[in-house]
Amino acid sequence: MKIQENVSLKGKTTMRIGGSAKYYAELSSKEDVERAVEFAQQKNVPLIPLGGGSNTIFANGEINALVVRITASDVRITNHESLTVEAGKNLPMLINELAKQGLDLSPLTGILGTVGGAVFGNAGQGPNGIWIDSYIESVEVFTDSEWKVYNNDECDFSYRESVFKNLQKAPPIIWSVTLAIPKRDPTEIEAEIKRLLQQRIETQPHVKTAGSCFKAAGGTPAWQLIDNAGLRETAHGGVHISEKHANFLINDGEGTFDDAVQVVKTIEDGIPEGLEVEMRFIKEDGTLQF
Repeated sequence: MKIQENVSLKGKTTMRIGGSAKYYAELSSKEDVERAVEFAQQKNVPLIPLGGGSNTIFANGEINALVVRITASDVRITNHESLTVEAGKNLPMLINELAKQGLDLSPLTGILGTVGGAVFGNAGQGPNGIWIDSYIESVEVFTDSEWKVYNNDECDFSYRESVFKNLQKAPPIIWSVTLAIPKRDPTEIEAEIKRLLQQRIETQPHVKTAGSCFKAAGGTPAWQLIDNAGLRETAHGGVHISEKHANFLINDGEGTFDDAVQVVKTIEDGIPEGLEVEMRFIKEDGTLQF
């Protein structure tokens, strides 16, 4: 494991906003994970796991933290019905590879990022859709300076939530997940993937964005509440709400962290029902803005 200093984070997130990490490392083994945690403790800085960067915005200055990315991405068949996937595996790639083997993860089509990131935020297709927890048997993590395996119930999954989001005292590093995936004819799976991708192309922007910004509220999609409040044209500096989907923030190329924060605050102030931010807005001290 190599600890790098002053590493730009802008290109490591899909929204292309952010300054630099004081420390940065890519972790390819469990030993790397253990050494990274020890390093962060020695330097007395937060450790921030980063997946594909598809739901994260960093402040534009120096982030006083150790930002780590899991690069391990092996997929191992554990028995006839389960497989174990390392956290750095690209989720869209996994879905396509499994489809060829007749294993159906198609309901997660269109979700960007890594498997680890998807587990952390229980990624899925909406408040009433299928989430990744539907397939999870167990998750292996490093937390409290030891390796632990959580079964599905212990992960405390709910809409866009997991126990891993709440382990702030000892932020976990998700290493791998064991999945039970239903079988289906490969041709049918690939057709469903194609259909869902086309649906996403028609309804969601494909530019510099970090995906859905807000969680649904009381079962009502956030985009609908934003539309109803007349806030679809909200903009600040180089960041604005997508014309195609009102729950997406768009960076026009010159957007900053502060621009994005101001857009979010404007939306929050204009929605009496209240909206909870789904994305991670990470400040210079390594803590969350929202």
